[in-house]
Amino acid sequence: MNKDKRTIIITGGGSGIGMETAIKFAELGDNIIITGRTESKLKDITSLINNDNGTCSYYTGDVADPKFVSQTVNSIIEKYGKVDILMNNAGHSTINRNTENTELNDIVNVFNSNLVGTVLFTQAVLGNMKKNNKGLIINISSVAGLSGSPLAGLSYGAAKAAVINFTEYLNVELKDTMVKATALMPGEVNTPIMDQRPIVPSNEDRQLMAKSSDVAETIVSLASLSENTSIHSMVIMPNKLRNVSSEIIMPK
Repeated sequence: MNKDKRTIIITGGGSGIGMETAIKFAELGDNIIITGRTESKLKDITSLINNDNGTCSYYTGDVADPKFVSQTVNSIIEKYGKVDILMNNAGHSTINRNTENTELNDIVNVFNSNLVGTVLFTQAVLGNMKKNNKGLIINISSVAGLSGSPLAGLSYGAAKAAVINFTEYLNVELKDTMVKATALMPGEVNTPIMDQRPIVPSNEDRQLMAKSSDVAETIVSLASLSENTSIHSMVIMPNKLRNVSSEIIMPK
């Protein structure tokens, strides 16, 4: 248990990696705040944590809405006085993945949830972290951001690449402070985002993917490092890579 409770914001905390990480941090005694667009999911996770003697609250809204982000972070700082960890986890993909079938709304929506929300929440907490000269920002990217991936598609890969670059920039900007940022780049993880793929992986194939609980455990370990140590980027992969060729839809 942490004697000094940390205040931790997790966007996209209603399912998958965000949910698992919220539960694990709560088990350590931290103050957990989750955000998301589906209130029913947030309510369920909050109740689960609080009923297990944890401390969790939620805010429902869109991470790309500046007003929502500002009001949420201001409310949290007013209540707890600080933000120790921000985990920018919210994000989604789109069914249209090829260049020719990707529409403007696909690009805008994917960039809003994956990149714009990450930047907005970071901007909102940064002043408090710099004032306290302490803080960790964890940006969930993807291996799809490292190279072009037909499986991930145009919009998602480009947005996640931008998240990696933004994290690298943050560490340059914050080099004279004790605030640090990490870009986490998972490969395939068995989470609900898999249901958004044009060809949904089978249950058998999902069993070969990395587990969201393992990714969450890695994040908790990352947050346990001393203030003097920073990991700027980290790749997490399934131990056994599966054949995805039948799930890739290339334009004719």
